[in-house]
Amino acid sequence: MASSKFGIIAMCLLAGIAAGTAYTQSPEMQNHPAVVKGPMDGEDRWLDPASADNLGEGAFIRVKLDRVDVPYTNMMAVTQTIAAGGIPVHLHTYEDELIYVVKGNGFAIAGNDQPEISLETGSLIYIPIGEWHGLKNADPNERMEILLVTTPVRKGWLGDFFREATVLPGHPPLNLSEDEDAPMNNYGMVLPGE
Repeated sequence: MASSKFGIIAMCLLAGIAAGTAYTQSPEMQNHPAVVKGPMDGEDRWLDPASADNLGEGAFIRVKLDRVDVPYTNMMAVTQTIAAGGIPVHLHTYEDELIYVVKGNGFAIAGNDQPEISLETGSLIYIPIGEWHGLKNADPNERMEILLVTTPVRKGWLGDFFREATVLPGHPPLNLSEDEDAPMNNYGMVLPGE
């Protein structure tokens, strides 16, 4: 248990380093306290639930840290529990991303050739801006749990997707436009063929 907590903390710290976002903090960004979140802390969200009462094949998301919660941060961290459908192949036009597999087995789809790469608990994927990537859960009966970290963060980017294109548990699904891809496009995510 302690080693998995250390791994998650290490992944969060590595996100800023791996993303290469060296910058000088402005005076208003300095002297802010550290933020500690417990296992159940964060805002719970449902992505594409079957109904207000049933998550179905949707994803359970817990926003652990973002610019809404901590305005002076330069990263976003969420935990996500994904069903067999996984995360569709896409790329980000604004952020680098780290995905750490907390629990489960599956496949990463990564790079321009999009080969499937086997993943298991403890695997880490680094995705630079503009690289194709996605996830598939290998077990249709067991959800895969991941920690997702992106940097940098700005208004209208991926961090806002997790709050604005999702619903609080118990709320009915969003009535999105006919174009299923529109929500992704609005937050700097591009699907193949676009």
